[in-house]
Amino acid sequence: MLIFGDESMETPEGWSIVERCLMRELEFENFADSKSFVDKVSALCEKENHHADIHFGWGYVVIELTTHDENTITMLDVELATKINAIGG
Repeated sequence: MLIFGDESMETPEGWSIVERCLMRELEFENFADSKSFVDKVSALCEKENHHADIHFGWGYVVIELTTHDENTITMLDVELATKINAIGG
């Protein structure tokens, strides 16, 4: 369970806490599959107006979520992580 400020939140499945960020690493078969997943996550981030830091390359994607103006993990990050999980990967 995450506890930041007055909020207590469950860490979404597959995500871990690294330096005040929610982070998830995913593996894919190739570069094209990695990029396709990044494109879906990017569209979701735009829709939600909450933007992830995304690193990817051949066969991998790393996503980091934090609420930059609060310098911590907030419910916005937990909700977006849950929606990213629904995309698959």
